[in-house]
Amino acid sequence: MLYEDRYLARRVNVWRDIFPKGLEEKLSGCRVDDSICCDYGPGQLVPPAREANVLRLPFEDFQQRTISGRHVTTRLGRFYPQGMLRDILGVFPSTTTPFRIVEMDDHGFVADCNHPLARFPLTLEARVLRLEDKSGETGGRLSHWVEEFCNWGPGMQAHLPDTATDFVDKEFFDRIDTAADASFYADPRIIGHVDSQASANLQAIYSRSLQPGMRVLDLMSSVESHLPLEMDIVVTGLGLNGVEMSKNPRLSRYVVHDLNTDATTLLQPSGYEAVVCSLSFEYLTHPVAVLNNVHDLLVPGGVLLVGLSNRWFPTKVISGWVDLHEFERVGYVLDCMQRAGFTCKEAVSMRNDWRPPWDDHFVETRGVSDPVYVVRAEKAA
Repeated sequence: MLYEDRYLARRVNVWRDIFPKGLEEKLSGCRVDDSICCDYGPGQLVPPAREANVLRLPFEDFQQRTISGRHVTTRLGRFYPQGMLRDILGVFPSTTTPFRIVEMDDHGFVADCNHPLARFPLTLEARVLRLEDKSGETGGRLSHWVEEFCNWGPGMQAHLPDTATDFVDKEFFDRIDTAADASFYADPRIIGHVDSQASANLQAIYSRSLQPGMRVLDLMSSVESHLPLEMDIVVTGLGLNGVEMSKNPRLSRYVVHDLNTDATTLLQPSGYEAVVCSLSFEYLTHPVAVLNNVHDLLVPGGVLLVGLSNRWFPTKVISGWVDLHEFERVGYVLDCMQRAGFTCKEAVSMRNDWRPPWDDHFVETRGVSDPVYVVRAEKAA
């Protein structure tokens, strides 16, 4: 299983910024489009794992909270802010650095407060996209680049060794709007749900797994498929609004179907080399049942691609999705895929890219594109 995270480092200042060991030296003399690579053993790029950071605690030391009407409880494999722990030296209620529950029994739990990446070997690749001459020396922001791209997420998508994460509680699939999805989606929305750069990033990641001539199912489709228009593939859309799909230039045909009402479809078994689900997994109330059907629809060796971001319809998203960190959501999708019989191959993310300046949300997002996450799995050949 490969985890790949891409992060656009903006306004890098080689005179002032703090770089990972070995990177600054290798960057010296690089030109545009040059790439360099550094390998790090576990605990060499981020702080090493220490047993002193693994704490056995009684349940009373977990300060339960209610967030957005959801009661936050201890669950095996989940990450939480360290500020939810009681009486830990150097930890305050406002501390958001994550810890993970790695064991539980009737008396308490074990909290691993080490960095989520501390136990993994890491490869860091840097590619120069643009160079500018330095016009002067001024004060300003200093960037610690390991903290920028390693903290607050990467590593949280990985499962514990030989232990399934307990993602789902009895309220996990609850939604604010319990009415039929067909009613909510009855009026067509002829808009994209992420910015155009995020859509292009999805296309680029998807394209790595697609080949000309493939039959592709766009699951939970709408007006955009985020699939390359120039690639010779035959795409069937399955979604809730026929008007939206009729305006999707990538679709060869489409089927209107509600997967939350019926997780099965009337599509031909073994009829597709690839199935893509973009920006919609968070609405599924029976995801494993849906993926079981997807497994049947794929040919042996077929690929499943699930694309995610951090935007959704708030009344239709499942409650448990909102509880999860963005990288934990990748882990949840991986878990669903494995339960449906898929072999998980890789998870790729793209963060901090430039949002187009003409985008309506450019100012409020400070020009940052919507992040995208793609999980790839395969049906056994």
